[in-house]
Amino acid sequence: MKRIFFLAAILLSGMLSIAQNRLGKLNIYFNNIAREKNMNGNILLAENGRAIYRRSFGYSDFTSATENDVNVHYNLASISKVFTATAILQLNEKGKVHLEDTLRHYFPDFPYPGITIRHLLTHTSGLPDLELYEPLVKKFPDTIITNDIIIPVLRRENRPLYFHPGDKFSYCNTNYSLLAMLVEKLSGLSFRDYLHTYIFEPAGMLETYYAKTSYQDTYQGVVTPHVKALYYDTAYTSAFKVKRYRYTSYNNSAATGASNIVTTISDLQLFDQAFFDGKLLNAAAIEEALTPVRLNSGETYWEHMDTMLGEGKGSYGLGWEIFDQPGFGKSVGHGGFNFGLATFYFRNISRKQTIIAFDNVAGPSFGNIVTSAFYMMNDQPPMLLKKKTSLVRLFAATMIQRGIDNAISGLTAFKSDTNNYYFSEREMNQLGYEFLYFSPVPEHLQLAIETFKINMLLFPGSYNAYDSYAEALSKAGKRQEAILMYQKSIELNPDNQGGIKALKQLLSRL
Repeated sequence: MKRIFFLAAILLSGMLSIAQNRLGKLNIYFNNIAREKNMNGNILLAENGRAIYRRSFGYSDFTSATENDVNVHYNLASISKVFTATAILQLNEKGKVHLEDTLRHYFPDFPYPGITIRHLLTHTSGLPDLELYEPLVKKFPDTIITNDIIIPVLRRENRPLYFHPGDKFSYCNTNYSLLAMLVEKLSGLSFRDYLHTYIFEPAGMLETYYAKTSYQDTYQGVVTPHVKALYYDTAYTSAFKVKRYRYTSYNNSAATGASNIVTTISDLQLFDQAFFDGKLLNAAAIEEALTPVRLNSGETYWEHMDTMLGEGKGSYGLGWEIFDQPGFGKSVGHGGFNFGLATFYFRNISRKQTIIAFDNVAGPSFGNIVTSAFYMMNDQPPMLLKKKTSLVRLFAATMIQRGIDNAISGLTAFKSDTNNYYFSEREMNQLGYEFLYFSPVPEHLQLAIETFKINMLLFPGSYNAYDSYAEALSKAGKRQEAILMYQKSIELNPDNQGGIKALKQLLSRL
């Protein structure tokens, strides 16, 4: 008997040593993350239902210099879809809905007869996303989209589906707003009350609630999403104060079902435990939720992984992202994004390991950090984290401070130094539009033209570079040059409908 106790003591000592060694490595890694300011938010790592590491970084609000801490609340953004799907599957278990039922069965005014509940859950419906509301918001700029207008707008716009339901996967927030409406219709409860009664309370999530809107300038206890408003800015500002994000941060801030669950890292871990312990769904429903979607062709849908880096492929189940990583097996979870906000929830099924991470500047290192955390939890080294400088940001700042010629010289000098700098066509295009529509500097139109022109010269095979350059030329009244650029854009992409329309308008005014 003494020998058994002795061996057990040795085994326990060895396990403690391994855990302490891993904790030490995590501390070293995250000390470096904090020092280099590569993360601004919270992270929690858990194993076998127990948190093994928690850490906070940076500020929940930069203006007031309020620091992040582990009890700060975050809007989960699209992680909320996991909860909406769970609610639907609970109602399915009770026989109140069947996944092969059409949505029109419950909402006769819904204009697309072939879309089923399963299509909505798996993002295979073919419905339009937030672009659906652009005509309405353009006409009434102060409109806040709520669920009660979705079906009337779908009927009025009368758009064809992007594809036959079940043929393709296309991520779409509209799907989950419609599912929230279905939860309310079947349960007789508001969506907020249903979540509280059947998910938050059973999981012990006392710090979690459903917010009617994500829009706030400042709200005590909830982090503020932050962005650098323009590419040449150095300081962070609230995303709610940036005009070009108004469509998502204000007009589409009340996305019931698709977003807006507010919680903490610790409360989200409680959901993780409750879900995988079978407190919210039975085993068969959990298995079905975590099964990759099969398209009408019979093929299982796979693409790149979201947020997680390294080897592997991703799919989607019933409200869950699915990760297949060589050497690690199957993991599930969901990511979320709003301008100035990134969220991520990840669960490796066989190893019972969980990662929860929030970042309220949506930093470029976010994916690298969560992937590295998973590697270190499994005794592998973290990914190399080398923070490269955006040449577009450097170009923008130099152009404002020292003029276009110096900006071009700097771009030419550093473009080949790919170890320390990166250059992005997309970022350069965005900078051009910032100058064109949002920059307060007096010479903003000419700066936009120069930016688009350089982008076009550097990416001569990009139809979008020509299209954007043409738009700026047209704004400046340079019609002949704009026509030539639109023609080149359409030559590169004959399906450039926006360019075709703009070209016709220019030609009609000659």
